[in-house]
Amino acid sequence: MDSNSTKQIPCDLTYVTLRAAFLLTLDGLLRYSLEPSKSERAGSDLLHFYPPLSGMAPQIQMETVLQTWNRWSHSGSPNLTPLEARILYAATELLASLATDRQNPLLRVVFEGPRDVHHLNDHWLPSRVRCLQLSRENGISRGILQELTITSAPQEQILASECPAFEGEVLEALGRWRVQPQMLQWADGLLTDDEMELVRDFFEEHPCLFG
Repeated sequence: MDSNSTKQIPCDLTYVTLRAAFLLTLDGLLRYSLEPSKSERAGSDLLHFYPPLSGMAPQIQMETVLQTWNRWSHSGSPNLTPLEARILYAATELLASLATDRQNPLLRVVFEGPRDVHHLNDHWLPSRVRCLQLSRENGISRGILQELTITSAPQEQILASECPAFEGEVLEALGRWRVQPQMLQWADGLLTDDEMELVRDFFEEHPCLFG
C-alpha cells in the first residue's frame, strides 16, 4: 500500500463514521417525531454512546454531526470544538459497535453513500476503527474520559456544569431546540440525494424545529 493510500484510509473512515452517526440521528429523529412522549430511545440515539450529552434533542444531534462533517471535509484534520469532539467520539463508538455485527442493516446503508468506500467493509473494519480512535489527535480527550468516568456511577446525580468541558457551546447545544437554517448546506458529500431530500421534507413538515 503506498503512502497516499495509507493517508486516505483515516479520511475514508472518518467519512464512514460520520455517515453512521447521521443515519442513526435520522432514525432517532423520525422515531421521536412519531412518539414524542417516549423517553427511552437509546436504541436509536447517537448519544447512547456518550451519556453525558444524552439530553440533547435529536435534531440538534443531527445538526452537530453535519457541522462536524462540514468542518472536517473542508480542512481534513480540523481542531474540533468541544461539542464536535464529543459527537465524533460517540460516532466512532457507534461505528465500532456496528462493525462487530456484519448483519446490521444500518452498516449496509452506511456504505451506500456518495463516496465509494466498500474496500473498508471487511473483517478488518473493527480494528481500523479502534486504531483511528486511538491515533486521532484530540487536545481535550482527557476531558472526554473524565466526563465518562464521572457519569458512569449510577448512584450519583451529576450536573452538566460539573463536567470540565460542559460550558459554552456544549451547554448551549443541550438547551437548543431549533436547528440552524444552513444545516443542509453542511451535508454536501456525506448524504445521497435521496437522503438529502428526506431530511429536507422532514423539516418542511416540522417547521417548529427549523430556523
